Amino acid sequence: MAIAGFEWIVVAAIILLVFLIRPRAITDLARSFGQVVAEFRKGKQDKTAVDEADELLSETARKLGIWTQGKSPNQIREEILAKAGRG
Repeated sequence: MAIAGFEWIVVAAIILLVFLIRPRAITDLARSFGQVVAEFRKGKQDKTAVDEADELLSETARKLGIWTQGKSPNQIREEILAKAGRG
């Protein structure tokens, strides 16, 4: 359902009240939105770094002849360290 004539007046009145009561509300909202976007991008970059580290760990394990299927990254690390300690 679309907003019609009288509803636009109500929406405009609410926006006007927000500006009158708290003029900084829009800037605070924009700043908060910017922080959310920055945190999202940071989290996305961290996830990429973790994926790359896990891929390097799996590749190293394969080169050493360690089976990685169904193992956690910590278990793979322990096996790599154990095999390197024997060498």
